[in-house]
This record gives sequence, structure tokens and C-alpha cells, in this order.
Amino acid sequence: MTTVLPMSGRIAAFPFPFPEDRYRYSTNVEPAARPNVTAAGQWGAAVVEIDDDYRAELAERAEILAADPTRHAVLPHMRPAAWDALLTLMRELATAYPGQMSLEQLGGDEWRWRNELLGECRDFRYGDEASLGQEPLAYITSQVQEDIALLDQRNDQLYVDAGVVTFAADWSFGFDVGMSFLEIHGPVPRVRKEGVITRAHDFLKRLQPHQPYRRTNWTMTIGRRLDVSTERYPDWGPDREMIRCVPDDEFGRLVHLRVEVQHLIRLPDSGALMFLIRTYMLPLEELATVEPWRARAAKVFAELPDDMADYKGIIKYRDRAAQWLAAAGESVVPEAVVTEPVTPSPGLPEWPAMPPEVDVSGASFLIVSIGQEPRTAHAARTWVRTAESAGPTRLLVLDSLTTAADAASLRQTYNELRTGSRILVTGSQYNVMTALAWAYDAGAISAELTAFVTDLSDLPMYCAHCRDTHRVIGAPGGVVECPGCARRVEIHAHHAPRLGSFLASAAGEEASS
Repeated sequence: MTTVLPMSGRIAAFPFPFPEDRYRYSTNVEPAARPNVTAAGQWGAAVVEIDDDYRAELAERAEILAADPTRHAVLPHMRPAAWDALLTLMRELATAYPGQMSLEQLGGDEWRWRNELLGECRDFRYGDEASLGQEPLAYITSQVQEDIALLDQRNDQLYVDAGVVTFAADWSFGFDVGMSFLEIHGPVPRVRKEGVITRAHDFLKRLQPHQPYRRTNWTMTIGRRLDVSTERYPDWGPDREMIRCVPDDEFGRLVHLRVEVQHLIRLPDSGALMFLIRTYMLPLEELATVEPWRARAAKVFAELPDDMADYKGIIKYRDRAAQWLAAAGESVVPEAVVTEPVTPSPGLPEWPAMPPEVDVSGASFLIVSIGQEPRTAHAARTWVRTAESAGPTRLLVLDSLTTAADAASLRQTYNELRTGSRILVTGSQYNVMTALAWAYDAGAISAELTAFVTDLSDLPMYCAHCRDTHRVIGAPGGVVECPGCARRVEIHAHHAPRLGSFLASAAGEEASS
């Protein structure tokens, strides 16, 4: 049995994330539901833990969901997994907190859920949303403090196809829905080169039911702000400049070490992978009261390479945090010397330099040529000559997918294709990415698609603020005016192939205004 932690137990229950004086990305997984003893106490006895912020955090989640429904998504094929997640978490809660929560099977698919902490008693039929009163993931995230993402495993890949994520740390759940695990982690520095992400992916695919694992991840947040999602960047982004100018006592009070305890659970009935994200925050002034934590965090921050600090969004105040912690004790932290090379972001699409070969094993072939660029026409003609010798071939020539007629023509053509067709697209980056996204939407898979980009000057940009995709002239790292909301936004080196766009959010000067 697990007891509800009082407010005074926040430090004792904090999941301090640094086992060494140096931090690098790693899979760092361990079996779950085992106490992890720290210098201040322990954490992790249960998969789902409740503390004194329970009601406040659930109320904040409800407000966020009411204001922004994109934080909640369940693709149609994930509905069974959502029910599986609900029942799994109810069982975890009832086991950990039997005095306050219980789950009773009334017979067949009929269940009764009781949560005394919220004054909740609900009878429902498994699989029947009307009896529950709302979608299962929406309901269960009104009972737990964790964010939830559900991953579907197919074609040897994991796809984030459902979830409720209200407390994201500088990422956008709405943008990432439908992306693969590897695509989502594309922008993270080092993880591909060092093999971390592929090892993590392989580990997740091997997870078995009833064998939960956990890991920690960390960053820093200014103020006790749970929702630092990309969509809310204008609210919290300016704090990164503000914090550089505050007095030392205020710095230690405002800067929080933010730790996510992430549980990895294979659901028993649907086979989906459930990813639980529980966020804990501790201000530096409280962290410094635990001497081993103070000393180690100071060394980790001081030594952290710039590319990792930049990705975590802490590079503007990382050094001051290290110095603040060093000054809070007697030890002297040496200056960090980073000699590891910084590699370009892997979050960008990789376009071939020459038109790829036609996959002649296709049952039929659709070649889509978009735009007036001579190289576009040449690539299309080359593909047509090869495809015609292999099977039925159709050439569709369009001007631009920004025009309604051309967009409708392409979508209609996709709808007429049969299984086994090969789709080959050439044109500008905007037109190619958009055409590929629509092909995915029509049911195509990656193995059926081939692309050749002849012009990189434009791209499809998903604005996190007006939540729409637009054609813009620009490149990742650049700042443009959003055609939808007129906000100045930065285009990030993070693209969603199935959404067909790059993510963008308010640029620094826009967030500060």
C-alpha cells in the first residue's frame, strides 16, 4: 500500500535524475514499481503515484484541455487501446491506494470505479463510451497526474497514435500525433549518432505485458509551470531572458529542476505501448538543501555540452545555474571544457540528390509532377519511361498544391489507386511534402512512396499558434511571418512526414512583445 505524500515530503519524494557527475543521453531504463532510494528519501514504489498537488494538477489539466483540444487525440484504430489503458491504470491505482480507490467487476463487462479523493463513483461498461460519459483516455487522465501517450506497433515501428498530454516540456503533442517514435526524436542531438534512439526503439518493441519499466528525463523550467508546450511558448519563452537579470535569491527560487518519470508499459489486451509521463519540479533553493544533490547538479550543469543545453532550452542560464549551485556550497566547480563535436540536427528530411529508381515491383504507377521547374519535368519523364515497361502508368501534371483545383485533382487520383500502386512525386519541397502527406492520408505506406525535391526554397509550415499548415518561403532555423495569424514564428528543424509540415512557434522577439 502507498500513502499519499504530504507537501513536506516533496523533497523526500523528488526523483533526482543524476547518478553521475556527467550527463549524456542514454536509455537508462530499469524495472518499475520498486523504491529508488535517494540522498533525501525515496520514490517509485508504485507505477502511479499521488501527492498533495493531485487536485490542483487535475484542475489545471481540465483547464488546458478545455482551452486546447489538440492536447487530446485518439486515432480510430486506437480506441481499444484507450480502454485497455483505462482499466490498466484503474487497477494500478486500486492496488496502490486501496483506502481511497477501488475497481470492482460487477459481472461481464460491467465495472464500478470509486475514487474517494475526488468523490467519484462510476459504473460503466467496458467498451461503451456512453456509459463512461467520455472518451476513456480523457476520463482516466482526470484521475491520474500523469500525461499519457499510446504507441501502436506495426511494420516494425512504433507510432504515437493516441494520448492526452497537457504538461509537455517544449514539444507539441498535437503536431507529433501519428509520427513514429524515431521521427519524433529526430531533432534530439547525438541520439542517432550514438545509437541511443535505435537501442531504445528496439527495447520498447520487446516489452512484454506485466513487466513495466521506467526511466527519467530532465530539463529546467522557470517558475512552477507545468505547461511549457510549444503552443504556449509566448507565455513562457520570455522567461529565458528575464531570468538572466534577476537577483541571486530570486534566481534560486524561480529556476526549477524539472524531472519526468516515464513509465513504459505493454498493455495486456490491445498490445499497445503505454507511455506515462509524470512531471516533478524542485526549485534550486530547495534542491541545494540536499548537499549531494547540490554538488552533483552543479557539476552536471557546468559540464553539459552546448548542443544538449541548447536543445533543452537552458543554454541562456545553464552556466548561471551551475555557478549558483556551486556558490550555495563550499565546493568549487571547474569550468566545463566541451570537446565533443556538435552535429547538425537530424530532424530534417533527407532528399536524394538524384531521382531515385522506380520500384518496378508495383502493381501500377502514379507519377506526380508539380511545378514548372525543368528538373521536375525531367525526373517525371525518366520515371514514366521506366514505369511504363513494368506496368500500368499514369502521369499527373499539376501547377501547385496551393490551388484548390490541383489539390482536389491529386486527392481524387489517390482515392482511385489500388493496393500495390507506387506513387512517385517530384516538385518543390512544399509540393512534395504535401503530396506525400496526402498519400499517407489516403492509406499509402512508406514503401510505396518515392520523392525527388527540385527546389528547397519553400516548405509547408505548421504554426503551433493558429494550428494550421501554410506554404512559406524559408528554411528551418529561419523566422517568417505566419500567413494564418501574422505572428513572427521560427521554423524548427522538426518535421512530421505524415502531417507534411515543419513545426513553427513564436520567435523570440514575438514572444517577448
